[in-house]
Amino acid sequence: MRGTEAVRTVTRAPAAVDLNPARYARRRRAVGTALAWGTPVLLLLLWQVAASSGWIDVRFFPAPATVWRAGVAAFGNGTMTSAAEATIAKLLIGYGIGVVAGLTLGLLLGLSWIARSSLEYTLIALYTLPKLALFPAFLLIFGIGWTPQIVLVGVSVFFIVVLATMTAVISVEEGYRDAANVFGANHLQLLRHVILPAAMPAIATAIRLTAGIGILVIVGIEMVSGSSGLGYLIFERSQVFDPATMYAGVIVAGLIGVIFTALVTILLRFAIPQQRPRFRRR
Repeated sequence: MRGTEAVRTVTRAPAAVDLNPARYARRRRAVGTALAWGTPVLLLLLWQVAASSGWIDVRFFPAPATVWRAGVAAFGNGTMTSAAEATIAKLLIGYGIGVVAGLTLGLLLGLSWIARSSLEYTLIALYTLPKLALFPAFLLIFGIGWTPQIVLVGVSVFFIVVLATMTAVISVEEGYRDAANVFGANHLQLLRHVILPAAMPAIATAIRLTAGIGILVIVGIEMVSGSSGLGYLIFERSQVFDPATMYAGVIVAGLIGVIFTALVTILLRFAIPQQRPRFRRR
């Protein structure tokens, strides 16, 4: 006969997150903010020390203080300001066109199996093409200037948003649709109250990711074919061996990307309830 096994009770003392969730959340946000700002500051300090100590060649990697002075001078004479304004304008126009067109067609493809059967594989094939390979065609169609650059940004954003939107709409659980149909919802009500709320988190992720892709594309194409913008400034300064101003342009482009992505994220949080931050234990 087997002996009875002792029953062991496991208890857990309340953690800080259980005792004071609000205080824990504030502390976690403070630590996250400190890490977010402290990491780039530490990297800049290491860069400055390396340049001052002669560990790196300052002809190619000037110290951050030198880059800062070059950037201030470029803003002072208007060179950096005009370049940043041109890049931002092209980014906003192209990004806006790409997002709106991608959302519209993505919803259509997700809701209509006829449209999806007709266009899905064509869009996937076009999506896999390197976007720079399409730029010569845009030059022939739209000529030299801002227009082909804006179109390239729009196309780069469009394909990601349309495919993400289509996939998100298709992935909505059939049970949600069936429940709405049982309660007599029409097509518009089904779209507004069931499909869009369920699909928007995935769509919002694509929209947020394409914000960074947009700045990447516009700066890259300005370096290849452009007469204005940060990409053109970076390339032109590299050709005359002015690395300090070149790095200043790179940093400004990166800051624009960070700020633009943050603004898109904030707008999505206001527009989509699922994107609003919630307290989590982990």
